[in-house]
Amino acid sequence: MSQPLVSVVVNNYNNERYLRECLDALIVQTYRNLEIVVVDAYSSDNSRVILDEYAKRDARIKLIYTERYVKYPAITYNLGFLNTSGDFVAINDADDISMPTRIEKQLNYLLAHPDIGVVGCNCVEFNDSMERVVLTTVEENIRNAAPPARNPSLMFRKIELASHGMWRWQCEYAADFEWLYRWYAAGVQFFILEEPLIRYRYAHGGNISSTRVINQSVKIAIFRTIFGLRMLSSTGFRWWLQTLFSYYYVCSRCIKWCHQVASNWLK
Repeated sequence: MSQPLVSVVVNNYNNERYLRECLDALIVQTYRNLEIVVVDAYSSDNSRVILDEYAKRDARIKLIYTERYVKYPAITYNLGFLNTSGDFVAINDADDISMPTRIEKQLNYLLAHPDIGVVGCNCVEFNDSMERVVLTTVEENIRNAAPPARNPSLMFRKIELASHGMWRWQCEYAADFEWLYRWYAAGVQFFILEEPLIRYRYAHGGNISSTRVINQSVKIAIFRTIFGLRMLSSTGFRWWLQTLFSYYYVCSRCIKWCHQVASNWLK
């Protein structure tokens, strides 16, 4: 039986602290026919030293280095997608850790279910002070206006990129949300494997959810409105409640920021 090539895209910027764990976990995957495409967005730490070291050790690692800092992750993710050779593409963020059987189990599911375009998996969220298993389904995520599946857990058929497009940099720090719902609204079928197959590093201070929270929140509120109207027949009360909360959260953060600016000005 032929073993199709799976391309794993790793998007990195200044993650030297976690990069070795990420790459070690990919190198020892039980599914061996991999290429690991690492895009480095001009890191200022020792990331490239680590990447060069690993590329010498494992020929499956392909390095894409930008020549200047790239602001939006959509651009570097797309660089990774454009440099893949496999018919199946997986995402693995540079600060997350895939379980040894992750690629094998996701690929087997896609091969056995040709109607499914994207498969995710459940995860273990962790950081220095906590660890918890997070279990969900596509249906539950849609009800709660969350992405259909968690971006760093995804494997998808590369043909879906040609059919429905890549990330849009104009969406800035919510580009993954817009990308996944663009696919979902277009009819791409998603599924989430019940088994937790990835360890997701939760809000460690350098990731986008921590550093660009207001920008990200504004965009997500807008996209929840747009896609909620586009998928009106399949969105319900919880979707719109979450959408309203998104706007409330943005307003409260803006008011807090204005208050801080005014307080500093009056001192």
